[in-house]
Amino acid sequence: MSDQSGLNQELKQAIEAFQQEMLPKIPAEIRTTLQRTTEDLVKTGIADRALTVGDTAPDFSLPNVGGEQVRLSSLLSEGPVVLAFYRGNW
Repeated sequence: MSDQSGLNQELKQAIEAFQQEMLPKIPAEIRTTLQRTTEDLVKTGIADRALTVGDTAPDFSLPNVGGEQVRLSSLLSEGPVVLAFYRGNW
């Protein structure tokens, strides 16, 4: 499990470095909104309900980048799956 905690520490350091570089470039009103919404999400306890290493994800269907519905179980029948979730409509 030490490899996982090392990875977590590396990720935290990368996030901190990114924030130190980027936050000063964001206008104050937008930065305040981003920080407030992040704090609101933390207060919901959502991270405590998130899947962790070794958990089995429930089957679900979501649209892919092309707008087609894709079911996790169908993808898993072909092999391992890497999921990437994007918040918002880019």
